[in-house]
Amino acid sequence: MVASSVLWAIKVLAAMTSLMMICSPSISVYRIHKKKDVGVASVIPLASLLANGHMWMLYGYMVENWFPIFWIFVFGDIAALTFLVVYWRYTTERRYVGRVLAAVFSILAIATVYAVVGGFGHTGQSRYQVGTTLGFICDVVAVCLYGAPMEKLFHVLKYRSAVFINVHMVIAGLSNNCTWITYGILSTNWFIISPNILFISLNSFTLVLYMVFNPKTHPLPDNFHRATGPECAESVVSIELTPKENFNRKVNNELPSTAFEAMQSPLETLPW
Repeated sequence: MVASSVLWAIKVLAAMTSLMMICSPSISVYRIHKKKDVGVASVIPLASLLANGHMWMLYGYMVENWFPIFWIFVFGDIAALTFLVVYWRYTTERRYVGRVLAAVFSILAIATVYAVVGGFGHTGQSRYQVGTTLGFICDVVAVCLYGAPMEKLFHVLKYRSAVFINVHMVIAGLSNNCTWITYGILSTNWFIISPNILFISLNSFTLVLYMVFNPKTHPLPDNFHRATGPECAESVVSIELTPKENFNRKVNNELPSTAFEAMQSPLETLPW
């Protein structure tokens, strides 16, 4: 009874932290709606949020993990689609955005068809085996998405200033990772444990960099604005999941904005 109560408490905490990460782009999307302009915001983090959420929703359905996996990421799917609708309405680069979304929707369509066909037993796999396959795919997607914003850490080291780090979202992401790895340990689930070890390590390293190169004591160098002018602007795309979103495309003549922080996904494979 005690173990079951503890597990449910962790599941609730994991669900709450995941919801916070999923909703993290909402403020920036509201600003886009209010200004009727996407500015320097990139579609990549929003498309990634949709891809990540949809894959975990399929996974939760296949392994019958209704809570927290399935229902949390049903909400994530709806939220990501809503964000993308707003972005599509106000973007001036519809050709590029259309190509990105076409690629994402195509991949998700293939995964959905596989889940449906496999669920009916037409792939020669059991429902649980299909879920396990989807779990591996989800792990790969989560690691790829989480690795994308690591480019900003190179900027921190290059300019010796942590202004590129949204420390509040890093802390929130680290809390989310700790909750899910605890859930993974309690459920003896290495699909959860292994990736979150990586996520916790990266977030912890990011916090160490922030403390070493604190913006208050290590501001950007005087030549930063000249070095990052329009003619030599560097590309910075941040998807910090874990849903989790700073989504600048270019380093501007101002300090980097923290538009989107992406959600770090839970990684679940145990059927419930």
